[in-house]
Amino acid sequence: MVACVNGKLVPASQAFVSSFDFGFLYGVGLFETFRTWNGKLFAFERHLKRLKSDLQALGWNLPFGMETIAEWTQKTIEANRKFLTKGQDLRLRVTVTPGVVDPQKGWWELGTSEPTVVIHATPLPADFDRRNELGWKAVIAPWRRPKDFPLWRFKATTYFANVLARRYAKSQGAEEAIWLNSDGNLTEGTATNLFVVQSGELLTAPPEEGLLAGVMRSLVIEIARELGLTVREQPLPLEILHNAEEAFVTNAVIGVVPLTEIGDEQFAPVTFAKQIRSALFDRMCRELSSSIFRRRFG
Repeated sequence: MVACVNGKLVPASQAFVSSFDFGFLYGVGLFETFRTWNGKLFAFERHLKRLKSDLQALGWNLPFGMETIAEWTQKTIEANRKFLTKGQDLRLRVTVTPGVVDPQKGWWELGTSEPTVVIHATPLPADFDRRNELGWKAVIAPWRRPKDFPLWRFKATTYFANVLARRYAKSQGAEEAIWLNSDGNLTEGTATNLFVVQSGELLTAPPEEGLLAGVMRSLVIEIARELGLTVREQPLPLEILHNAEEAFVTNAVIGVVPLTEIGDEQFAPVTFAKQIRSALFDRMCRELSSSIFRRRFG
């Protein structure tokens, strides 16, 4: 496979960065993960918009714009098509760090003129979507997160806590772990956003509860409302699962995946998940790819 490092295509095994990079030394960085759907990018401009917003919020000034990252992403996709078999799609990740630490400024100063941008591409199994349609098992993570900690709202590379929680889920025979915040409310998964259906309404926790508002999350909320479904963003106490009709998780790679159980609670109907998943693929077919790629790459 081929990776892209600051605009240069290289074999993935040679995608090196400095050992003094902020990302390596301190886990300081932002990233966006997405995929191709039938070979096309969908809602990519939403990922670029979030990346730009997070960079601005953290005071990082890139010497180039999001159009450059879009071009590098397209180059990476094209360079890796030859490695795909029929029906395979690519999972892509754009990682941005402030670059190399300047010891004269201090390890807490993030402003550098030469950031590090790495784009990886990984083939998805041909049956990836079909397997996810069957649903996942989830558990409750054994630790709670402080809801007012600002890091949760950024797509940050500091993922050690999520790694530990996902490892815990796997040790319990589950695919995902759901975080509780310091109030004991459900927030999100280790790499997903959570939706719960109760009394025919779609419920999800607001960002103020201590979670990242994902790109697919926002799309699902839009689509659900277009379908005439009631969507509420509200705190989700753990007890809400006792009376929930169904639950599902979302992200930009898996799309919409129903949960068959969360801990001791089991869910059978997947009406909402199927309906939203179908509407999501309908929108993908209409839009084909993001507007930024239609404009620049036809």
